[in-house]
Amino acid sequence: MKLRKIFHIGCPIFILILCCFGYYFAPNDPHSVDMANRLVQPCLKYPLGTDILGRCTLSRLLYGGKATIGIVTLGCLCVAVLGMVIGLLISRSKDKQGVLFESVLNAVTAIPPIAYLIIFIAAWGNGILTMLVSITLSLFLRLIKLVKTRAEIEMSRAYVMCAITSGAGRLRVLFWHILPNLVSDVVRFICLSCADMVLAIVGFSFIGLGLGDNVIDWGSMVSDSHQMMLSHPGLTFYPVIFIFLSTLSFHLLGRAASKGGDYYA
Repeated sequence: MKLRKIFHIGCPIFILILCCFGYYFAPNDPHSVDMANRLVQPCLKYPLGTDILGRCTLSRLLYGGKATIGIVTLGCLCVAVLGMVIGLLISRSKDKQGVLFESVLNAVTAIPPIAYLIIFIAAWGNGILTMLVSITLSLFLRLIKLVKTRAEIEMSRAYVMCAITSGAGRLRVLFWHILPNLVSDVVRFICLSCADMVLAIVGFSFIGLGLGDNVIDWGSMVSDSHQMMLSHPGLTFYPVIFIFLSTLSFHLLGRAASKGGDYYA
């Protein structure tokens, strides 16, 4: 049973690591254009063939994971740390301040991520930084709201009352007693949000709001090849497989976190 649990948690982690760092094993330069070898079938030099410009499909898939999963991982790490800290601090705000914070959070979290993306693209143009900020900003605000709400619920628990009665200070109660009880909820939220972020990045890139002209990502690969789906289905099918596996891996990790890793018991 333990081996089964390790398998179901280890496989998603392995897939995500492969997507993020697989570009180290890319067999060819993903930017190299070779019109003499355009739309080549899978062979020893090009394991998954080439696209319409003669670029190695496998190399582009691996480099696409570097951009997509890299943005998601970096953004979620920053969001997790800052979101928990800020959410805990504003959970102890006074009544009027609490109502103000709650109103602001409700208003800004109702704005869809594509609205942030359009605003930042207008200001900065397409790029990795633009996508990172616009995608993580919405997640950051939603995590603050989650942590604030959960911390307020924990405030009424008996163990918190005992800690306060024993003389524990405000910060000690928040970060020593309450925070450990929020970790599983935060991890579940982050993992499930990572899957949403992958789909958002792919979707935005597919419609032209991508990471820039020189950045390879799965969404742009699907966008470039979907018109050849009938004649060369692999060019569209391969990036879709990577998108599916990465989002599924995040969902499995989130499910494991939601039940303490014992959901297969």
